Amino acid sequence: MLNYSKNDGNVLNQQEYHGIIINLSQRDKSVFNTVEIIGRKKSFSGLVTLYKIRVSPDNIDAVIKTFQHNMADWLFFKKQEFYFHFYRDNELIIVFKDKIFKVSPDKSTWGEAIAYGLQLKITAKQLDFFPSRFGDEQY
Repeated sequence: MLNYSKNDGNVLNQQEYHGIIINLSQRDKSVFNTVEIIGRKKSFSGLVTLYKIRVSPDNIDAVIKTFQHNMADWLFFKKQEFYFHFYRDNELIIVFKDKIFKVSPDKSTWGEAIAYGLQLKITAKQLDFFPSRFGDEQY
C-alpha cells in the first residue's frame, strides 16, 4: 500500500525516492534532462545548483548507475570527489563514484559512509547527507 501526504501543495508518494545531486558533480549536465526535477537551490553566485529529483522505485537502480557513471573527477583544474544521495521513508542511499552505501536516515548508521568520504578528502561538513527524510526537505 502506498502512503501519501501533502508537501508544499504537491502529493508526495512515500514509496518514491528523492535525490539531491549537485550540478558540479556531473560531467555532462544534460543528464539532468533525463530525470524529474522537483526542486532547485542555487548558491555561490549561481555557480552551484543543488537539484532535488524524484525517482520511482522501478527506476532507482538505473538512475543511480547513470549518475554514478557520469560523475566528475575534477572541479576546474583540481581533483575533486563528489557524492549524491537518495532517500525515502527509512532508507538512505549514498552514492560515491566507486561505492554505494545503503543506510537509514539515523546518523548512527552513517559511520562507514562518512569515513569513506573523509578518505576521499571530502570535508566532514559536506558529509551531512541532508535532507535524508521527506520531512527535512526545504526546497
